[in-house]
Amino acid sequence: MTNQTAKKLHEDGVKLFRRGQIEEALQKFQEAVTHADETSRQMAEIYNDMGVVRTQLEEFEAAYEALDEALDRFTALQDKKGQGQTLGNLAATLQAEGDLDEAVETYKMAATLLEEVGENDMAMYSWQAVSKIRMKQGQYIAAIGAYEEGIENMPKNSFKRKIMRQILKAPNKFLGSGGQDQAKEKS
Repeated sequence: MTNQTAKKLHEDGVKLFRRGQIEEALQKFQEAVTHADETSRQMAEIYNDMGVVRTQLEEFEAAYEALDEALDRFTALQDKKGQGQTLGNLAATLQAEGDLDEAVETYKMAATLLEEVGENDMAMYSWQAVSKIRMKQGQYIAAIGAYEEGIENMPKNSFKRKIMRQILKAPNKFLGSGGQDQAKEKS
């Protein structure tokens, strides 16, 4: 019964978070922790979500504590997907606090773990975050490189990969190499 209570409280917290009721969500997560099994994946997920909420509230130290707890628990469970998700949230916290270089490295670790377990779409979010940070820093080549890294690690025959590769090729047409290709086609 206790795990069911924790599950319900956790679900309620997620719903509140999605509605923008951040403080109320945090209260539900804090209550859920008191009911969840100490060694469960659910407990790790609750701490992970608490970290996200704390980041939204700009309570960075508390966010780091919750995310570290979640990461320790996912690691003990040998849950690479959970570890990857938590690292992604940790990177978002670092980014929110302005530690952009550390955020980039943490996003890369998250992407690697997520790719290892076949969560390529989730990994792509991390690569996109790296790309956005690098764009913000004016590091345009590094931004494109991060995006390409994510695409290269997608399944070879995936539709998304094909589309994204085409999108990345498009700027070259405007930078001059496309004109040379068109001239070759005409002759």
